[in-house]
Amino acid sequence: MSRLILNKTGNFSQLNFFFNNGRFLINKSFLSNHFLNKNIKRSFKSNNNEEPNVSKVISCQDTEKIPFKVIPKTNNNTKTPDLKAIDSASIGYQSSALRALIKPYIKLTKPNLTILVTLSSICSYALSPYSVSVHELMFLSMGTALCSGSANAINMGREPEFDRKMVRTSTRPVVLGKVTSQNAYLFAAITGSLGCVMLYYGVNPIVSLLGFLNIILYAWIYTSLKRISIINTWVGAVVGAIPPLMGWAASSSLLHPGAWCLAGLLYAWQFPHFNALSHNIASQYKNAGYIMTAAENPKLNARVALRYSILMFPLCFGLSYFDVTDWVFQFDSALLNGWLAVLSYKFWKQQKINYSSSTPSVEGINIANATARKLFWASVYQLPGILILAMLHKKGQWERLLHYTGIKQSAFN
Repeated sequence: MSRLILNKTGNFSQLNFFFNNGRFLINKSFLSNHFLNKNIKRSFKSNNNEEPNVSKVISCQDTEKIPFKVIPKTNNNTKTPDLKAIDSASIGYQSSALRALIKPYIKLTKPNLTILVTLSSICSYALSPYSVSVHELMFLSMGTALCSGSANAINMGREPEFDRKMVRTSTRPVVLGKVTSQNAYLFAAITGSLGCVMLYYGVNPIVSLLGFLNIILYAWIYTSLKRISIINTWVGAVVGAIPPLMGWAASSSLLHPGAWCLAGLLYAWQFPHFNALSHNIASQYKNAGYIMTAAENPKLNARVALRYSILMFPLCFGLSYFDVTDWVFQFDSALLNGWLAVLSYKFWKQQKINYSSSTPSVEGINIANATARKLFWASVYQLPGILILAMLHKKGQWERLLHYTGIKQSAFN
């Protein structure tokens, strides 16, 4: 094998330093020939003051004389597993699985309805004339919510074959098979028992008894009557009237007339709210096997909505008369009650026109449907507005606030 020797001065090694295969001949170099043949006039001093032997060939296999450090090339494709990322992904998967497990059970409680029921009991508790405490409020809120959720879960567990026939209820968890009826009953038993226990020990036995009765009334009596008689709407309205009684009984006596005014307010509100809702889906109720006033007697359905909308005026008057609220509440509440009553009247009037003859016109049906939708949405906002105004106008509340801040005392000075 031939070796390449460069004629030059100084300490300059042969190119075979890099390649030990004899390929670097003058005529096969990757450098031009005149650079290889040119004498480099530079002097180099060796450490041992000896002239280096430029003809000496250094072999790459001679690792002890390699003047640089050889670092093995690593495979970049092989990465060390990121344990933190793996743990995060595992935790995320577990959280997602837990949410998927819990979500159907939350839907069993009908969260929107449960929140409304709980708020009605809280507002009644705040309006009661006697002392209140954070401890009682917490147990009242949680216990009422659990009792309401239990009743709703039983309701869904009993009616999957009917619910799947209606668009409004076709996505409920029991209908979709995410929860079985037996599991719904078990969930209802746990939440209902826990709710009643919390109300018993955290509030008082009367509130606990009312919570238990409401579960029975809604889950068994009302749910059964929905397939028997239109009277189910009146029974369902009683279910809505009990939570205000629970809130009032948490701190005050149920012998106080103000408690029954509040309960009557929630009872009366059920009719314009539900009758307007059921009007636009009356055919779905009928096809699913439910007997509702909107499908059986549309004219009566509208008349009942108007009747109970008007009843809300004297009930609000009773709250002021029995010293639950001040008299300014009558002017505020009259605006919201009047809004609801006017829409109820328009709904009733159109239904009266529609069913004055044997067959209502298409135009008349469309007007009634539009009016019913307006009435429904008005009821959604009207009830929270009435309850908020009642709390703002609670009897003696502003006098106590002025006295606490010192404004009332300074006025007399």
